[in-house]
Amino acid sequence: MKNHPVTFEVVLGHLRKRTFAVLSTTDEEGKPCSAGVNYRVSELGGAVSIFVMTRRHLKKARNVVRLSRVSLVVPLPRRLLWFLPPATLQLSGHAKILDWTDDEGRDALRQFWIGRRILKAYEESYRRGETRNCFLKITPDPAINTYMVGSNIWQLRNHMESGAAKVIDPRGNI
Repeated sequence: MKNHPVTFEVVLGHLRKRTFAVLSTTDEEGKPCSAGVNYRVSELGGAVSIFVMTRRHLKKARNVVRLSRVSLVVPLPRRLLWFLPPATLQLSGHAKILDWTDDEGRDALRQFWIGRRILKAYEESYRRGETRNCFLKITPDPAINTYMVGSNIWQLRNHMESGAAKVIDPRGNI
């Protein structure tokens, strides 16, 4: 078995199929902070954006206000070899806070079942007086690192580094 080439289209396809990632930010003391988040990819005008719904008072949003650099790790679980670690996509980029009524963010979350549930919960909390709802809009850097994406698992036993790849958005503006 040969490794499958890891192309930008392959990576973007995996990113679009998934809805869970680990988001990492940096707090006021310079310490890394990570949280599991549901996300959705949106593409308008050729640029890829990743949307996460949250509230302004939560640590991830406060950290983004202070320092916009973030990273995301998207696990790609295996169906058959579920007992092995998942392949991953590793992205970094800049995040900004948008109002929870942002059309692009709302449209992105409407595209998947849990996203619609999240929107409904935030709408209900708004009706009860919650005013801190917001979106994080993440603009990824053009380079995405991957591990074990399209890799031959048997080859990895002896050459773990062969599972690493870097993919660059050919449009230069992921």
